[in-house]
Amino acid sequence: MNIKRIAELAGVSVATVSRVVNHPERVRDETREHVLSVMQQYNFTPNWFARSLNLESSNTIALLIPGIETDFFQQIISGVETVAGNKEYAVLFGQTNNYPTREAEFVDMMINRKVDGIIQVNSRLNGEETLLMQNLELPRVHIGKNRVCTSDTLCYVDIEEGARRMTRHLIELGHKIIMALFDEANSNTSEQAFAGINRALRDTGHTIIFSSAQAENSVRGGYLAVQRLIQSKSMPEALIAASDLQAIGAMKAARDAHINIPDDLALASLTDSAVCSVLSPALTALELPSKRLGMAAARMLIDQIEGTLPYVDMPHDLILQPKLKIRESCGNTQDIYEWFD
Repeated sequence: MNIKRIAELAGVSVATVSRVVNHPERVRDETREHVLSVMQQYNFTPNWFARSLNLESSNTIALLIPGIETDFFQQIISGVETVAGNKEYAVLFGQTNNYPTREAEFVDMMINRKVDGIIQVNSRLNGEETLLMQNLELPRVHIGKNRVCTSDTLCYVDIEEGARRMTRHLIELGHKIIMALFDEANSNTSEQAFAGINRALRDTGHTIIFSSAQAENSVRGGYLAVQRLIQSKSMPEALIAASDLQAIGAMKAARDAHINIPDDLALASLTDSAVCSVLSPALTALELPSKRLGMAAARMLIDQIEGTLPYVDMPHDLILQPKLKIRESCGNTQDIYEWFD
């Protein structure tokens, strides 16, 4: 008799049995009593439980991430590795490139390798693999706002609120024609940013003309997007880029066309990186707590694995707030480098 068999007989997860033994106060009364009765019926004791628990664990977690080219993703990886290393867990990586089929292949691979849990970043997964993870009760945390499974624990940055603050900042500086470039490969983040921008537009008492376009999330994508705007004579007064990479490309295209930033075009980015502060002009951007995001996701996952998270069967969401770092690229002449919350 082992932990897995007790969980099957009781009709609960392995993590729930773990909590009954280690943290009974965190388990609902009826569930706790039911599990204890099953343990008593089969003469299963906590000492044997602890030994069984250790034998079930591979001390390995998986991290499935769209890419590693942006500072945002790199910091998430760093955060996950920091916590996993401290807890003596190895991390297996899978780069999905935003392809659901590739992500599904990685999920199958990680399950076959008997990882203890999975962190998915901006998952596009659905269908059989999602049901498989749910049926196996494999601990998982999703970094991103979209819930792949009803039981998923979410951990994400409030991009909607950040985009609202950024748009409000542009409006307060007097910009009345605003455009946003959205990441064509990340519809979830784009939807959040769009919702935040719309909130700011609704809240203002001014008439603002707003438009948006899709672009590749790269320096090249930002450059080509601004080139198209110049050629079509449809340049806005202010441009919100999906990332600092897009913004750098936009800045280069504007400079090549002798468009001055910020006098002719205000420019801001929905992500920040070390390079933003050394650009000329320095780029106003959202600082996303991406390393904290990775650390939090890893902690939440390991808590599920080790049975220390209350009510693992219920989703627990963690929302982190971004900060707007006001610099010079939008025409601001006061409070440079001051945090704007």
